[in-house]
Amino acid sequence: MNDTVQSICYNYASDALRREIALLLHRIWPDDSLMTCGTIPTTHDETLNARSFLSYVDGQLVSYAGVVHKTINHSGQTFNIAGLSCVATDPDYHGQGFGMRTVAAATRWIGEPGDTDIGLFTCEPSLAYFYKRAGDWPVVPDVKLIGSCDEGALSSDSLQVVVLMRLFSAKAHAYESMLRHTTIDLDLPVGKFL
Repeated sequence: MNDTVQSICYNYASDALRREIALLLHRIWPDDSLMTCGTIPTTHDETLNARSFLSYVDGQLVSYAGVVHKTINHSGQTFNIAGLSCVATDPDYHGQGFGMRTVAAATRWIGEPGDTDIGLFTCEPSLAYFYKRAGDWPVVPDVKLIGSCDEGALSSDSLQVVVLMRLFSAKAHAYESMLRHTTIDLDLPVGKFL
C-alpha cells in the first residue's frame, strides 16, 4: 500500500483524472444527472484555482480532497482564503486512515508559507471531529458564512453546517478580532458555497 498523497492543480488535470475524481464523488454523493452522455462533470470551478489531493490503493483512487482559493473583502480588508472542498473517501476504504492522511496533506499545503491568510470552509456538524483530528480545524460557532448578499444565496445557517477556520498569515492574526463574531461574505454566485 502506498501512503503517499499525490497532488496536482485541478485545472491542469487530465480528462482521465477528472473522470476518476468525479466517479469517486459520485459513489459518495450519487447524482445521475452528472454522469450522463459520457460528459465529465467539473468538480471545481476553474476560477477557484483548486489543488487536488489524491490517495490511491493499487492504482484506484480511494480518497480525495480539493483545496479551493478565493480573495474576499471583509470589513475593508482583503484576505486570500483557501478551503477544503469535495472531501471524500471510497466507502470500501473507510476507517483505514486514507481520509485523515489526505486531509492532513491538504491542510499542510494550505499552511505552507505563501499567500493564504485564512483557511475557511464548512462541513456537516457530525464531521467536525474528523477535521479537528485530521487537520486541527476548529469549529468557529461565532462566524457565519454567506455565499453573497443576493436573494437566494446560500449560508452556513441555511445549509445547517458548521464553519471551520484557521488563521495562517500574520495579517489574519493581526485582524483576528474582526474575523470573529461576524458574518463573512464569500462573494460567490447564487447557489455556490464553500
